[in-house]
Amino acid sequence: MKTRITIVVVAFLLMTLGLTGPAAQAQGPCNLKSLTGTYAIAEKGSSAILDPNSEPYPLHWAGALSPFVAIGEVTFDGNGIGKGFYWIRIGSFSSGPDPVPVEVTVTELNADCTGKLQFPFNLFGSTYTVEERFISFDNGRESRSIPTETGVPTLTYVGETHRIGKPGDPPNSCGQQTAQGSYLWTVENLVRFDTPYPIFSDALLIRMNVSMTGEFTGTLYEKLGPTGNIELPVWGTTTVNPDCSFVSILNIDFPNLGITATAPVRGVLYDEGKKAFGLNMNSGPIGTQYSFGEAVRIGQ
Repeated sequence: MKTRITIVVVAFLLMTLGLTGPAAQAQGPCNLKSLTGTYAIAEKGSSAILDPNSEPYPLHWAGALSPFVAIGEVTFDGNGIGKGFYWIRIGSFSSGPDPVPVEVTVTELNADCTGKLQFPFNLFGSTYTVEERFISFDNGRESRSIPTETGVPTLTYVGETHRIGKPGDPPNSCGQQTAQGSYLWTVENLVRFDTPYPIFSDALLIRMNVSMTGEFTGTLYEKLGPTGNIELPVWGTTTVNPDCSFVSILNIDFPNLGITATAPVRGVLYDEGKKAFGLNMNSGPIGTQYSFGEAVRIGQ
């Protein structure tokens, strides 16, 4: 009797932990249909010149290292063709606040959910072919990628995708209600000052409350280079597009200086608005040179 009771208890624990039955089923073989849907995309990395004394690559700073970040959105059909857009920053270059259209082709997809894709990358009138190796998981809901070929020979990065919304949702399923609630943004920047001042690393926490109309207020906490304990009020507006991309104007008040700084932010919401990628599109020889933000909804 004791042995039988033990077996029953163990079986119950296995079922509770999801180690038996349908709940334990692994991801099935991948096919183009499993990749169908709209995805939020983020890519982060850098380009490092091997010989700093050589002729510098375009878009690099005076130093040998140039940060890279891109965010966007792509919708794949059942034939492995994806159409979408992106925003990009590399070095001091920004693609600007308008989204750049892109078409992506899945050129290889294996049953183990590894594959390759290609897309054209237009830069200063020249077109390069970018190829990435990716691994899809969670039944196509997410993937990670690295480039195998880029337009800038020393450029490398890691990419991630997240399927927007639930499977079967229409491609245009977002509205102002998608971004309503309390959000916590974590942001990493590089900020360049006038010569001979250096480039400072910058980290932000921004807590904001977004209304149904898209207006928000909040507080920014910052560590900028050697300075710390920065706490500033922020306010602005967010407009959510039907495809789940958004346009934000972030205003930062500096009460001691009597000025307000403004950042045009572009991004994509995913996971039904619970999370987002964002990018500050300001550009120029000084100021924010690299910027990448991620948000999570922390309350309604």
